[in-house]
Amino acid sequence: MCAELKRDYEIGEELGRGRFGVVRRCTSRATGEAFAVKSVDRSQLADDLDRELAQLEPKLGQLASAGNPGVVRVHAVYEDEAWTHTVMDLCSGPDLFEWVASRRGAPVPEPVAAAIVAQIAQALALCHRRGVAHRDVKPDNILVDAAAADEEGDEDEEAAPRARLADFGSAAWVGVGGLGRAEGLVGTPHYVAPEVVAGGEYGVKADVWSAGVVMYALLSGGALPFDGESAAEVLAAVMRGSVRFPPRLFVGVSAAAKDLMRRMICRDVWRRLTAEQVLAHPWIVTGGGARAMKQPT
Repeated sequence: MCAELKRDYEIGEELGRGRFGVVRRCTSRATGEAFAVKSVDRSQLADDLDRELAQLEPKLGQLASAGNPGVVRVHAVYEDEAWTHTVMDLCSGPDLFEWVASRRGAPVPEPVAAAIVAQIAQALALCHRRGVAHRDVKPDNILVDAAAADEEGDEDEEAAPRARLADFGSAAWVGVGGLGRAEGLVGTPHYVAPEVVAGGEYGVKADVWSAGVVMYALLSGGALPFDGESAAEVLAAVMRGSVRFPPRLFVGVSAAAKDLMRRMICRDVWRRLTAEQVLAHPWIVTGGGARAMKQPT
């Protein structure tokens, strides 16, 4: 392990392991504060794209997370000949996938869903302005802190958890302002945008499509708009790109919420909203209808 990393941090137990790396708990020797460190062995990466992404991830993670409360913050990066070690916030809560699954099919109330979608859109808007496309927005890559919500919330109403975007392992640099293009089939089949599946170049609005699918999952109790028996069938459904709202899943969902999903999960990239425009949509502005309901009649 990198000598500089061990000089600055005491390395603790393993927290998780992925395809390319391992995440461990670590403690700052200077402050005693706890963090997580993700270690990736670049020498094990045979694929050119994997090597490029591993090299970019810590840099884009730092750029995206600095002063961005909606992104898990990267505090330090250490590299040697074979390994990259990224020190980041230690997040104790579940990811959004686990949080939704724990509801056992119950849909997320619109005010709570609106607060979560607003946090994701705000995080993406800042990433995009800084030139970072995440390219793998999905519930598994959104970490939630329900405890913070419980402390702040009203006892009679379900409080929205704090949500933070994590894992920039598939991220791309698209230039300041987010006006450039990326390429390569990157992402997760159920959440990936059709222009990514089609090949060629695409922009940051691919993240908005993915965030729209996350919103659909929240309001449907975990169901997804595009499905299939295999990855190929899922991608074929994505390419058809027609989002529907089965009454058995969306009977109580407002027209405003469905309108926003249609504008996010929109095959026409030019008509699809930007992350900034998502934040200005009436469903977000009214807090999923919560503010409108509280106004005196």
